[in-house]
Amino acid sequence: MKIIEIEGVGEEYAKKLEKAAIANVEDLMPLSWSKIKELAKTTSISLKLLEKWQDQTELMVIKGVGPEYSEVLNKIGIDSTRELAYRNPKNTLDKIIEFDKKQPDVIRKIPKVEDIEGWINEAKEMYNVKKIKTAPKETPIIEIEGIGKKYGTKMETAGILDVESLIGLDRDGIKQLAEKTKISEKLIDKWAEHADLMRIGGIGPEYAEVINEIGIDSVKEFAQRNPNNTLERITKLDKEKPDMFRRPPTLKMVEDWIEEAKKIK
Repeated sequence: MKIIEIEGVGEEYAKKLEKAAIANVEDLMPLSWSKIKELAKTTSISLKLLEKWQDQTELMVIKGVGPEYSEVLNKIGIDSTRELAYRNPKNTLDKIIEFDKKQPDVIRKIPKVEDIEGWINEAKEMYNVKKIKTAPKETPIIEIEGIGKKYGTKMETAGILDVESLIGLDRDGIKQLAEKTKISEKLIDKWAEHADLMRIGGIGPEYAEVINEIGIDSVKEFAQRNPNNTLERITKLDKEKPDMFRRPPTLKMVEDWIEEAKKIK
């Protein structure tokens, strides 16, 4: 599918994306958070727009959804596979029917509840795969927020190739790594905190930075937090620093993270 088929892209943005080698939906979908940030700089398109479009690409490739239904799902508040994965089929259908009454020219026909169940199941599978891909073992060290190519090369030279390599480093380990890489202990300690938080499925480099920013520096500490209060602090951070991360997680996601943290600690 061509990139212009994403709702809201249009000809102007499509040309910018094509110049950056993003001509098709499939080109945008697999980009990591760091790559999306690079793309924002290259194209001068806002980070928020790019992340919104990337989320829509995931919906578009779900069997039976396509551009038409992804737009409708977006209009009723479902703009990513992670959002869809947590939804109830009947409630989602009711919202689509309500939307169709208000704007009857957007979709050709109302999907069946069985169709929506299929979409939700596929979204769950996609979200689970995404969680695995952001696990410390699967994540290159350069993906940790703030490392970049310069520090990443130094870390790799010192034998730190993936995020998992940073987990469990004690003070002596951090000091030795700082001496090898000529990177400050403070920075390495911060990255080690991110790595620890990434042991929780679905957090990844982006949310690890967010959680660390609001004062949570380990899985053990996260396990003791209240989901509602944590989400409030993340939402507040998003207002203060709107380009720091894509969007706040849902309450259900935060609840799941905390429950998993309790099991890990």
